[in-house]
Amino acid sequence: MNVFNRLLALVVSALLVIVAGAVLLVMLGLAEPASLSPAPWFTDRLEDFAALTGSDRAWTITVAAVLLVVGLSLFVLELLPGRREPPRLTVRQDGMGRVTVDRRAVQDLVSWEAAQVEGVREVRSHLIEGRDGLRVHCQVSVDPETSVPELTDTLQQRVKTAVERHLGRAVAAVQVDAQVAPLANGRASRVR
Repeated sequence: MNVFNRLLALVVSALLVIVAGAVLLVMLGLAEPASLSPAPWFTDRLEDFAALTGSDRAWTITVAAVLLVVGLSLFVLELLPGRREPPRLTVRQDGMGRVTVDRRAVQDLVSWEAAQVEGVREVRSHLIEGRDGLRVHCQVSVDPETSVPELTDTLQQRVKTAVERHLGRAVAAVQVDAQVAPLANGRASRVR
């Protein structure tokens, strides 16, 4: 999720917590509407909630409590850092020890192999370790005059062969997303 979306989610969840919390405090008689409200229009709304009785009051308390929990949960989840992949890939682990390689080095290898394929302008790669082997996702910008099916076949084969030869690990899949436009944002390697 990009920064704007995260900030928007934080603002919406904070507003939800503030409003639901104010309604809940007024409904439970823990605060007066005038003491919680920064503006007269909000005081009027809170006074409407304070006047509720019976089942309307019970339902309002329940809904406000649920919205408060949802708002708090969303706020906390947005503040937690996203899942990050380890910076190193395990090549081999046996009785002699563990052998790892830097993830960026493998991405650089993928970029170098992509540069050898005629028609590739930029490449961005992403690696996922699976049970059946590595999965390599390549996003490439290609020359508009290039045959995409031929280019992607060649690219998939070259990347699979190179990664298996250099790392000694099976490559389960090489997914290629091709586009004619330059790659947007992120760590893309220009190859031409």
